[in-house]
Amino acid sequence: MIARLPLVLVATGCLKAIAPDVGPLESTTDANPSGCSNADSNPAATVSFHTDLLTGVFRRGGCANCHTGDGIGISQSGLDLSSYNTLRNGGSRSQQGIVVDFMPCQSVLAQKVGVSPPYGRRMPYNGPPYLSAADILLITDWIAEGARDN
Repeated sequence: MIARLPLVLVATGCLKAIAPDVGPLESTTDANPSGCSNADSNPAATVSFHTDLLTGVFRRGGCANCHTGDGIGISQSGLDLSSYNTLRNGGSRSQQGIVVDFMPCQSVLAQKVGVSPPYGRRMPYNGPPYLSAADILLITDWIAEGARDN
């Protein structure tokens, strides 16, 4: 059995101990990787949390398999995607940083499904396949629109 020890990162002269909650660190990109935009890709269309994400992306992409009920995603990371309120509570590591209203580039949810998560593995954990570009865009647009409970 491999022991999981805290990882120490040195960034701008600061030391910070980070214990990975899902796999090893795979990326050293900053919180706003090159090419990330906080803009809504289609301001004329509104993304619905309940329709587009909860019963759409989270089911279609397999997120609900691990991050609802007694799924391993809840026991490992604490992130529960079964409702708006539980999502907004975040996981044991992401907490309220899971979604930063109007700022998908700084939101852990968008980062973890993107190509360069800030820590741990890209989600879904058993990927590839990962979420489609269209599904990732729904998540980032929802956050860019203010991450409403709609």
